[in-house]
Amino acid sequence: MGAAMISVKLDWQGEGNIARRQTSGWGERAWCRECGSGLFFRMTGENDFAGNYDIPLGLFDDPNGFVIAHEIYIDHKPDSFAYAGSENRKLLTRADCVAQFPLLDSEQARSKP
Repeated sequence: MGAAMISVKLDWQGEGNIARRQTSGWGERAWCRECGSGLFFRMTGENDFAGNYDIPLGLFDDPNGFVIAHEIYIDHKPDSFAYAGSENRKLLTRADCVAQFPLLDSEQARSKP
């Protein structure tokens, strides 16, 4: 939730400050070695989304203009947490996510390589 899906070639600056860790059988996370800020989640599994990045909107100087197309795990979010305009996006429960990505419900998804 709260991440932007963009389809452009990313050009990371300061690559030496980016730490990466394969955190599941299908994705890696990255953060800044200097300040610890989360930078992205990248799909590494073999599926239609392989190579895609989820990037927190807070990293952008101007987050205006992005459109949230999906909210995931909506059945696990706190009652006080909501985005405006939910009628214009796809809302996915945990079961919906597992149906699209069966690895989410497997031992491989929970194990760290």
